[in-house]
Amino acid sequence: MGFEHTLTRLNPFEGLALTAGDLADEQIYHRRTLHRHSLFLHGYGIVQGLQVELEQRKKKYTAVVKGGYGITRNGQGVHLRHDVAVPLEVPKQDGEYLLWLVHLERPDSDAMRPVFDTADLREARVLEEVAPRLLPVDEEETDAVALTRINVRLGRLVQVQLPVPRAGRNHARAAESYLKPRVQEFIRLNRKIINNLFRTDTLKEQSISLVAFLSALISAEFQLVEEGTSDRVLYRTAGRLTSYCHDFYNPMPPTTDRVAQFTEFIRRTHAEVPGDDQTDETWLRWFQQYERLLQPLQRVNDELEKTVEAMR
Repeated sequence: MGFEHTLTRLNPFEGLALTAGDLADEQIYHRRTLHRHSLFLHGYGIVQGLQVELEQRKKKYTAVVKGGYGITRNGQGVHLRHDVAVPLEVPKQDGEYLLWLVHLERPDSDAMRPVFDTADLREARVLEEVAPRLLPVDEEETDAVALTRINVRLGRLVQVQLPVPRAGRNHARAAESYLKPRVQEFIRLNRKIINNLFRTDTLKEQSISLVAFLSALISAEFQLVEEGTSDRVLYRTAGRLTSYCHDFYNPMPPTTDRVAQFTEFIRRTHAEVPGDDQTDETWLRWFQQYERLLQPLQRVNDELEKTVEAMR
């Protein structure tokens, strides 16, 4: 995190003739100091509130945004005092979009003051406001807070329940509430499948890949017991489990059609695991593939639950 500008402040002395520019520079100094404090201490994103519910009535969409507070990538605070209902126009281009809460400034027309020695009037105050804006996911707003992700397809808006950045004491755990249950479900299903396979003739011997996968599942399960797992740890845990899962299922005999289908799924997901140096955004996009493994895993488990006795 860095800043291009250098902080400068007013250096007053006796006899200095202050101008409007001097006062503006003094304000800018204090505002930028506050911005740096906010970013370095709290990060950027949602601090409190600002949840979004997408409502549809006939062909019209409305985003109901709850009141709350956030910090932009510039360090500017944005405050939505009350819940608001925002009508959304469906973009013409399909794809993924972000709904932002943008920081805006405008002169206050209710604070008109005369200009010295003239008949002119000028606004003597600036109002700081916020406004929602729906933009393609690759058009990032630096002076705004991301509220939610929305997919546009064939003239329809669908809210995507993926995390957006959070600030405050939990800024390193923005996605924990979303990611953690998926990783825990992945562990639970695979452990049940392994237990069922142990009751058949499929796993007559404990291969190295089986021992490694089972050890990884148990280790990850203990690791996720503790509250406050960071996003980076959750992403990498999912990536490592995918690698062990791939090494376990691929050499397995063709037990059932479901297992064979899942083997194809895990091969594709394993091939796309990002590197450790990739950004959280890259990992988040991959995590959508990882999440899709849960449904075929559940089908494998259900099938084994029904057929395990017949396979003994």
